[in-house]
Amino acid sequence: MNWFDSESGKSLVDFEQKVIEKYLDQKFGYYSLQLGEHKSNLIKKAKIKHQIIGCGKEKNVDLDAEWLPFAFDSIDLVLCLHLFEKAGDPKKLMDELFRVTVSGGYVILCGFNPVSFAGLRKTVKFDNFFPWNGSFLSISKVQNLLKGSGFTLRESKLAHYQPMIFDSKSSINDKLEMIGNRWLPLFGNIYFLVAEKVTVSKIPKKQKWNKLKQRKVVVTKSYD
Repeated sequence: MNWFDSESGKSLVDFEQKVIEKYLDQKFGYYSLQLGEHKSNLIKKAKIKHQIIGCGKEKNVDLDAEWLPFAFDSIDLVLCLHLFEKAGDPKKLMDELFRVTVSGGYVILCGFNPVSFAGLRKTVKFDNFFPWNGSFLSISKVQNLLKGSGFTLRESKLAHYQPMIFDSKSSINDKLEMIGNRWLPLFGNIYFLVAEKVTVSKIPKKQKWNKLKQRKVVVTKSYD
């Protein structure tokens, strides 16, 4: 079962797409990569010509996210959709994302917040299918993983304050979003993180040259 095919799941994907498209607007490059469980192509509006999709209807490559088949410094933008919920080794996965991202490139991460309605559902319903049988990492944990691998955090956001107990619900209550953003900003169901790979090249030290010792020249005047 793919929960993202349910009414509630489709509603969440639509919500995520609207937020992610804002992040994609100013991202450029040659290659973008989408990883995760969504069937929809959420990077289709990115201003990047070559799009690599590792999941869904438009999938065009088979891969293991923890062993990406790409060269070092080869991908300009990586979109990770609920990828860490099923990661066997989150640190290895983050290091792999850092390896393939070009210097100046970005990763956009989207995941479930354990302290939310989503986290409550995972705790009380015991659904034995993804994402509810996965591991929900806190936003602070993922931020630490990003920084530990070498990324520089640029933006972070918690959003989506809708109850997630029933899968038949498809509409977004805007009032709940307003209340959540104002009064309960840390309890959003999902987080969005945007990080950049910034590498600083070392400036070679100026070589110190030993000064030549000045020789004293004694001029003697000769008389004929």
